[in-house]
Amino acid sequence: MARFAPEAISQNNKIDSLLSLLKKDKEDTNKVNHLNKLGWEYKYSNPDTSFILLSQALTCAEKIKWNKGKAIALRYIGGYNLDKGNYPEALKYYFDALKINETIQDKKGIAACLGSIGIVYKEQTDYPKALDYYFRALKMVEELGDKSGIAAWLGNIGAVYRNLGDYPQTLDYYFKSLKMDEELGNKKGIAINLGNIGLVHWKQGDYPKALDYYLKALKIDQELGNKNGIARHLGNIGALYTLTGKFKEAEEYLQKAITLDIAIGTQDGLRQREESLSQLYDTTGRHKLALIHYKKAIALKDTIFSQENKKQIVRKEMNYEFEKKEAAAKAEANKQAAVAEAEKKKQQVILYSVIGGLLVVLVFAGFIFRALRITRKQKQLIEQQKKLVEEKQKEILDSIRYAKRIQDAILPTEKYIDKTFKRLMKNN
Repeated sequence: MARFAPEAISQNNKIDSLLSLLKKDKEDTNKVNHLNKLGWEYKYSNPDTSFILLSQALTCAEKIKWNKGKAIALRYIGGYNLDKGNYPEALKYYFDALKINETIQDKKGIAACLGSIGIVYKEQTDYPKALDYYFRALKMVEELGDKSGIAAWLGNIGAVYRNLGDYPQTLDYYFKSLKMDEELGNKKGIAINLGNIGLVHWKQGDYPKALDYYLKALKIDQELGNKNGIARHLGNIGALYTLTGKFKEAEEYLQKAITLDIAIGTQDGLRQREESLSQLYDTTGRHKLALIHYKKAIALKDTIFSQENKKQIVRKEMNYEFEKKEAAAKAEANKQAAVAEAEKKKQQVILYSVIGGLLVVLVFAGFIFRALRITRKQKQLIEQQKKLVEEKQKEILDSIRYAKRIQDAILPTEKYIDKTFKRLMKNN
């Protein structure tokens, strides 16, 4: 079975507690976190409710522009689609989440997305791509020192090699994963690895070793109270006993597995156990019982197929509603963006106009300042010239006055000339 890194399957908060917290939440990061965790809690018990909650988390994260919460919601919705077998949608959401995590440089989120993408490719039997993404996820968690993540992706790499039939490589990675889980004391991971190792030994025809690992895995899951794991191990042990001729023990284990499957409602697990029980009765010559359980297995297969078809219809309707809301939200966002862009351009025009006006004023002020400087210089020059003229004029006037004094000193006065003239006329 595929394993997610523990970060993705953390179930520390119970549903009641999360619902209580959610009632008090505002439109903030707490609400996104609680919606994401609650959506993951409903992942197996009520997948459609899980999808609705995760969609709400995504919408809220987009509204408050919180990329980390958005990436988690996208990754969880990817997981929803993966469980539904909608692989193209699963990849779409995983890659969207990966892009955001790369942007915000969330290495733990990047590793989770890479590994999840690997799981999708593994389910599509594209094993080269699955290994590529698993190894990239493994490298990232090794850099982070995340031992839980290392154990998970080592186990997933082993599962790919198992499907390729490379059992030595498979066991190598399973044992590495087991060792890491043992160091961490992760009993759930230990049980998964023990069961997987048992399956490899079964495929190799080493039934005693396979049985030994199945019994060890069963004991741990019984201690943990993990009913899904217990039912799976009981069924595997029963089927294995059938192959080894221990028919009484086989029937006992298969009946216990069936009882538990009915109690927990795992229809596909129940189908597998009914098929194994039918094979057991057919092998032991109890053909009537073999036919009864064969029919039960077929009925379960038809029910699962029918339910899956109904879920496909519901999922398409939900996807349609979600896409319609998403389109409306995007249209509103685009409208707001257009208004914001128009306002931005308007502000730019105003800013450029103000700057242009200031530049004109500065240029005009420069001309005025230059003119004032020229005028000032011209005024100074005129004043200097005026001063020179005045000085020259003073010098000329002083000269004239001086000449007149000389003239007055040398020449007889007019009165003297007139007296002398009269005297001469009288003598004649």
